[in-house]
Amino acid sequence: MSVDKDFVLNALLRHNYLPMQKRDREEVPPVFSSESFSPDVAHKLVQTQQRNVSIGWDAIEYRLTRFNGVSRSLAIPHPLAYAHLCLCIHENWEHLDYIEKNETSLIRPHQHKDGRLIIMDYEESIEKAQRSADLGFGRRFLVHTDILNCFPSIYSHAIPWATVGFAHAKAHKPPKHKAEWFNQLDEKLRWMKRNETQGVAIGPATSNVLSESILAKVDEALNKDFVFVRFIDDYTAYCRTEDESQEFIRRLAEELSKYKLLLNIGKTKTLPLPQAAAADWVSRLALAVPKGDEVNAYDAASFLDFAIELAKSEPDGSVLKYAVKPLVRKKLDFAADWYVLPQVLSLSFHQPVLLPLLASLLEKTLLPPPFRYSEELHTLAIENTRFRRSDGMCWTLYLLNKYEVKIKDELADQVKESKDCLGLILLYLSGQPEHQERVVDFAKSLDPADRYDLDQYWMLLYQLFLDGRIGNPYSDEKAFPVLKEEGVSFLAGATP
Repeated sequence: MSVDKDFVLNALLRHNYLPMQKRDREEVPPVFSSESFSPDVAHKLVQTQQRNVSIGWDAIEYRLTRFNGVSRSLAIPHPLAYAHLCLCIHENWEHLDYIEKNETSLIRPHQHKDGRLIIMDYEESIEKAQRSADLGFGRRFLVHTDILNCFPSIYSHAIPWATVGFAHAKAHKPPKHKAEWFNQLDEKLRWMKRNETQGVAIGPATSNVLSESILAKVDEALNKDFVFVRFIDDYTAYCRTEDESQEFIRRLAEELSKYKLLLNIGKTKTLPLPQAAAADWVSRLALAVPKGDEVNAYDAASFLDFAIELAKSEPDGSVLKYAVKPLVRKKLDFAADWYVLPQVLSLSFHQPVLLPLLASLLEKTLLPPPFRYSEELHTLAIENTRFRRSDGMCWTLYLLNKYEVKIKDELADQVKESKDCLGLILLYLSGQPEHQERVVDFAKSLDPADRYDLDQYWMLLYQLFLDGRIGNPYSDEKAFPVLKEEGVSFLAGATP
């Protein structure tokens, strides 16, 4: 079934704006939401008085931590720039809907029941095994490769090249043909990133749509000669001979280069078939998961010990996260509950990716007052703040707020020093007057003449504007007043 264009707009604005593309929305704490950012609001927003668009807008940076401790930067674009791009995609969906039909791509637009257009989780092991068996039948070699820095490398002008073809795009360039729909897409994409031509924001689903518009054309050029699938920017090809595998690599590099993208040679490898559909550590963990509907303390302890040892020998795998997830989803008996929770709390110090799972454990475990883990959460928060890990900082602040733990001055000072936008919002949401003053002072210290500096904190500034703590920081722009008049909040369940 084709995706309805109105569903596309609603999804991009209300469900796929903030970085929540994992199935469990684990990237940011659930206190954040864009559900009130409706299509009607977007239409009103783009009609407001706004800045000289030639300079574009900047975005909030949100640093997401991988299991190995390395962070990658996600972006939350300014709502006015984002509204322009979403409306442009909506108005021209009939030119872009070919990406829905590209069966080579494992991540493509779909009308998900929760309202999202894009969900970026890996497929289940059984599905992957079945697909590998089907595509690999009669073939002897497997090629794994990906695109080098895919999203940061996307060239905005490549979108017209892909959507209407090189010859037509080059014959219809701005400024003479600025109004052409494909040039409008190019322009609106650049507006979200300081009007720069290089890179798309990682986080909002608009970037998935536009990257797919390019990569679907790469796939199309190769489909008639090769058998392969693509998961975002990762390619897996099934080849009859080693020569064919080398030809796939050569041709893929050639097609990508047409759009100014590079193959990641360091991650390119050819392997003999058959190959296991899942990594060895995944299979070993799956076999070790405690059986039954309810898990006792002994089984939970044995399983976590096994996972911790396995993680030492598999530094390139998200072993601990993979192990904790099934425990969170199962029913734990009373003793197991009280064993697993402190274990995951301790492991979260080493791997902040476990913090969303810790939040789930705390929620399902009975915690009679007083809250028992305030010191541990403070330690975790300070550690993540020190390393400028947005997700680790935000999840711990969220938990401290949820369980009404008073935030210590040392942590508050470090959050302010980190200059992390969402971290500062959560510090403000603690409700502690002295910390709220810290946050307001930080907001007032921003240079009102530096629009990019303001854009990097737009959500914080908007919340303070909603609460009447500051005036409109964009004194000659009307986006914030319109959002307020339309009842938009970027906090879940909040009303202005």
